[in-house]
Amino acid sequence: MFAKNVPFEEFERRREKCREEVVKQGLNGVMIWSRGGGTWDRFAGVDYFANHYQQRCYLPDQPPLWTGRSHCVLMIPKEGEPVLIVTTLEYRKDLVAVKDIRYSTDFFKLVADTAKELKMDAGKVGVMYEDTLTWKIGREMKERMPKLELVPCDDILSKMRLVKSPREIESIRRANEIGTEAVEMIMNNVAAGKTEAEVIGPAMAKVYSEGAVLYFIVTSSGPHSDAVHSIDFPGYDCNRKLQDGELFKVDFIICYEGYICDFGRTTVVGGKPTEKQKRAIDIVTDACEYVMSLVKPGVSVRELCEAGDRYLEERGVSLSSEQTDENTLYAAFPPHWGHGIGLTWERPWFIHEEDMILEENMYIAIEKGLYQPGLGTVNYEQNLIVTKDGSETLSKTKTKFI
Repeated sequence: MFAKNVPFEEFERRREKCREEVVKQGLNGVMIWSRGGGTWDRFAGVDYFANHYQQRCYLPDQPPLWTGRSHCVLMIPKEGEPVLIVTTLEYRKDLVAVKDIRYSTDFFKLVADTAKELKMDAGKVGVMYEDTLTWKIGREMKERMPKLELVPCDDILSKMRLVKSPREIESIRRANEIGTEAVEMIMNNVAAGKTEAEVIGPAMAKVYSEGAVLYFIVTSSGPHSDAVHSIDFPGYDCNRKLQDGELFKVDFIICYEGYICDFGRTTVVGGKPTEKQKRAIDIVTDACEYVMSLVKPGVSVRELCEAGDRYLEERGVSLSSEQTDENTLYAAFPPHWGHGIGLTWERPWFIHEEDMILEENMYIAIEKGLYQPGLGTVNYEQNLIVTKDGSETLSKTKTKFI
């Protein structure tokens, strides 16, 4: 989480719990891979266990200058101390929660040599975040450790991250405080004559000044309102000027000390919605708030999804995947009611197939999108912590901007 005041004991407890699960599964240890280098999508595995983010962007291998750029791997053996292998020497020794940190310009040789030292170069060894491994990394490992059998075990990490610790919740709260102020700035800056980029620009400066980073932001408006998110790179339009009377929506994700906030709003440029626009925004907002009111420990994700769908159908919203009638408001893609969050998007996913039961101190997002041909898509999303008796909304931006 890159924080200065997190006791190293918290990371040690996580690693020990992970080690216990590894031993139960009969593995010789676990390799936790991550990719950083300026992106925030797959950094969290090593960060969760070692408080390390791998700096420097990805570049193709250029020996003897460097190899494995943007990657790092934490090895937790069945017995003994963990080893963190990095691909640049740029890291904060006072923040990384692992004593044994190793570096070499020949990353692949160091990985193989360290695995041999830890007795993790042969037999069954767990692997987390294996999707960050390039074909080349996989080939190098196979050539150097031909007797190694990697066993996917992201389920261990997924289960461990479901319930947040008090220190994690501190970072989560601060992320939402920054996000709340930024989204207020965005929505209050919506005006005809501005591009989407100009609308979000001041909020981005605020985010960075508060020590957070932009994880992901997408906007859409006017003729592009059919899209749930954006259809433009880099996620917002830098050229077209907003016009009065058209929809504007934002889905906004920032990262603070490794933890994200993720919520969105929809408004109408000029603040004077048509009857159809107001109905759609009212229903999507009120539906999410209704589902949120049902959140508490012991409730299943499936129950919440079913309750949300009933709420929509009772108000004339169609759940059909055939969405062509201009007089019908439909539940938009993707067909879920939210997801868990933390260091990234996590379980549970709020879909009917998910039977997980909510627990105290889970961190979740409740969201929905609605679509009507000729009108466009409206969205709404909130962030919550599951409390002892219910939930607490952390994304405190006002619910409606119309």
